[in-house]
Amino acid sequence: MNKQYTTARTYGKALFNEAEKNNEVTDDFQELLKLRDVYRDVPELGEMLTDNRLSVYEKVSIISELENSFGKTVAKFIHMIYDYGRMDELPEMIDEFEREYYKRSGIIVARVTTAVPLSQEQRHDLENNIAEYFNADKAMLNAKIDPSIIGGVIIETEGSIIDQSIKTELENMHAALMK
Repeated sequence: MNKQYTTARTYGKALFNEAEKNNEVTDDFQELLKLRDVYRDVPELGEMLTDNRLSVYEKVSIISELENSFGKTVAKFIHMIYDYGRMDELPEMIDEFEREYYKRSGIIVARVTTAVPLSQEQRHDLENNIAEYFNADKAMLNAKIDPSIIGGVIIETEGSIIDQSIKTELENMHAALMK
């Protein structure tokens, strides 16, 4: 595991614990999603606030604007991350907060790959089956279409891959026949 990822996990969990202590988990989560959107809209923001492209005055101006856009806990976190020179790692910290939020809420997030789009009914059934299989209260699906899998489904969660695609089954049959 790389050092930057480990650091981001530590900070993300620490922020989650602080939000929990202040009974602000849901509000802070919503603010962090908005902050992540800022980073998506301006992909070089984190690097600009970490490296030497901008003057200290310019950086402080941006940080102040960010802090004023969010509540107390998130604003303090932004300030601390800036002081520690880790603004480029902030999206990964938000990702960790999100993982912790879903885990504590009993929600499993799954990336689901199918050859064709799922109907609403299929999606609902798959959400229920995934939640049951992983002993979660609810499943959230991030759907992806990949015609190369021919049919079936590939389900990816943190730490788990269930590949029931026709492509993999055919590859497995081919390998078995070649023995």
